[in-house]
Amino acid sequence: MTDRLDLLDVFRILRETIRIKYVNQRTFAERMGCTPQYVSDVMNGRRDIPWAFLKACGIRQITYFERVEADHEAA
Repeated sequence: MTDRLDLLDVFRILRETIRIKYVNQRTFAERMGCTPQYVSDVMNGRRDIPWAFLKACGIRQITYFERVEADHEAA
């Protein structure tokens, strides 16, 4: 069984992982092969979270769709 996470959960887990496993964003950036500014941009929502960051946290991204009742007058 997997847990569904929202974007806030993902950012929280990413921040915790960086703090506990990598100590700071600069070290995390070095290990991920990117700049500290790029990590900062991701953490502040200016860029999408790359799969490598998610993998470092043990998270995978799954896109899904939900069916909603259609407004018949909108057609």
